[in-house]
Amino acid sequence: MSATTRYTGRRTIHWDRLKGTRAYTAIAVATAGGAGLLPKAPGTFGALVGVPIAYFTNGAPVEARVALWTFLLVIGTWSSKVFDEIMNSKDNQNIVIDEVVGLGITAWAAGTHPLTLLASFIAFRFFDIVKPFPVRQVDTWSHKKASSKNPANTPGSQAPLWWGGFGVMADDVLAGFQGLLVILLLQHYGIVP
Repeated sequence: MSATTRYTGRRTIHWDRLKGTRAYTAIAVATAGGAGLLPKAPGTFGALVGVPIAYFTNGAPVEARVALWTFLLVIGTWSSKVFDEIMNSKDNQNIVIDEVVGLGITAWAAGTHPLTLLASFIAFRFFDIVKPFPVRQVDTWSHKKASSKNPANTPGSQAPLWWGGFGVMADDVLAGFQGLLVILLLQHYGIVP
């Protein structure tokens, strides 16, 4: 392995392909500030990045929260697409901004109580890993759309963000909503505050 690549456990990061502010911004956002570069359990660490964000924003006005999580979804979509283009990959496992956003959705109703935030983390990771219907179907579909065999994804083409970036984000957004349903049920029955 050359000095310009780094093996992160599952994927090799080709640092020599990072040219300019756009590339470095994309990798910083896509890896949630580097959490996705950890060699073990990058998705878990990505979701952990979302916990303090949820904690500190859950008391904010709804409009501000919607704006923040929408912004993270949009910039996550962009950074995931750029990261995959640079690394010549599809849904690279070092991309964890999708876990940050998914956790944020699950923790939407959690408030700031540690038990509810923990339950949100566990619920989101469960749905993200197990991928029950329709999460797995969206994940599989997005991988096919992002495939190098798709003519829209040939070098130099401008494939829609959905096929690259939002496809990466979509399954975690759905897993986030499934986790949110669980949290709302746990709160309804008084299991968590």
